[in-house]
Amino acid sequence: MLKKETMFAEEIKKSRDYLHNLLESANDLIYTVDADGCFTYINPRIKDYGYTPNELLGKHFLTIMTEKHQGKRFEKSIGEKVPQIYNVEIRKKNGAIRICRVSTSPLMDQEGVVTGLFATVRDNTEREQAKVDLKYLKEYNEKIVGSIPSSLLVLDKSLNIKLVNQTYRNTIGIKDDDVVGKNIKEVFTDDLLKEGGLFNAFDEVIKTGETRRLYGVKHTSSDHRGKILNITVSVIRRAKEEEEEDIILIIEDDTKRAKLTEEIREKNKALESFVYSISHDLRAPIISVQGFSSILLSDFQNKLDDVGKRYLARIHANVRQMEILIDDLLEFSRIGRTDGNFENVPSAEIIRDVLDILGPQLKKRGIKMDVRGKLPIINCKKMRIFQVFENLIQNSIKYMGDSKNPVIEVGCKETDRFHEFYVKDNGIGIDPKYHQRIFQIFQRLKEISAKGTGIGLTLVEKIVEVHGGSVWIESKKGKGTTFYFTLPNEVYP
Repeated sequence: MLKKETMFAEEIKKSRDYLHNLLESANDLIYTVDADGCFTYINPRIKDYGYTPNELLGKHFLTIMTEKHQGKRFEKSIGEKVPQIYNVEIRKKNGAIRICRVSTSPLMDQEGVVTGLFATVRDNTEREQAKVDLKYLKEYNEKIVGSIPSSLLVLDKSLNIKLVNQTYRNTIGIKDDDVVGKNIKEVFTDDLLKEGGLFNAFDEVIKTGETRRLYGVKHTSSDHRGKILNITVSVIRRAKEEEEEDIILIIEDDTKRAKLTEEIREKNKALESFVYSISHDLRAPIISVQGFSSILLSDFQNKLDDVGKRYLARIHANVRQMEILIDDLLEFSRIGRTDGNFENVPSAEIIRDVLDILGPQLKKRGIKMDVRGKLPIINCKKMRIFQVFENLIQNSIKYMGDSKNPVIEVGCKETDRFHEFYVKDNGIGIDPKYHQRIFQIFQRLKEISAKGTGIGLTLVEKIVEVHGGSVWIESKKGKGTTFYFTLPNEVYP
């Protein structure tokens, strides 16, 4: 009998040792408290919070909790004998706060009286913070989507609508329930899906993953007549590890801008026609004045005194200047009438032709020309781009000033969509306050006496814009001038 009791006691000891080892080696913080809430056991994981077990044994468990905890959960577990799971804030010894998940179970004696609690604590700070961050990110994204002035729809790969933003709801006058869950074919008309190219765009973005943009899509519905839309279709993966992708559809109503652009285009055409007509009509009287003044100078020289001859010579010179101005105005009016019959031309060839014409002027002024690098083939109206280079190089010659080593440099660098040409000189430079003004018609710098009508740079700007590019200047007074202009880098067979 004594032997059995000894064996039984040994088994109990083994079980207690085994349980103790489990508690001591657990990855979670484990502790027990008595019915008053004071620690009776704490495993070594308390070191994760900066304490040792001996520091806390006998102290109330609220010692390590933040002020927000009043012990009501403890009282419920003791009073109602129920296990509980809830979040707590534990303050580490260094003051840092950790968010933890606590699981408690009542400890009872043989008579069923609660003698304390057994608690397991898992640090969930990073997980809880991730939840907060995720919630913030979701709200942040929703605000961004809600503030987008264009209509936005999210579709699955079967083209079922999953979400629409507030702008779409306001524009169409719908609620989410009216469209969410429906297929895009039930909501959009054929002029958008088929004629507008949306079906093809959907297929392309799903296959390639690349964004597709549709500009100037015409749309007519019972509620909206004659709309002009710009549509962007892109694809986004729901999560990094998932294969499923959603389609993002952004629709911008461009009707007002398109109509305004068309109105401006029509007015520009009317203005060009007016300038062409007036310039053409002015040529006849100018030619007459020039002819009669020439006759007077040649046939009546003996009857005119020196004053009369001088006046006629001035009339003749001014009429010639007027003729040049009218020719420039006619040229200006013709630019907008380009037939778009562009060709692929080596830009080096155009520059070489310009330098052949301007060679005598360059030689007379002692100006060195430096054409840099390999120049591209461009798709253009050759005569017009010749005018661009001619006007810019002539401008550099005209405003070179008294530079000791005058140089004009021409070159080009490539960007994503454009050839970026430049004409650079080391002349007198242009004050930044005149950088916009010099492109206005009839505007010329007054720093030096130079002949011209003030249309050259205006012609340059208009020609470049007709070709789909832009022009600008970088210069400071006394520091030389660089003119830049861009041309699209598409070359067609």
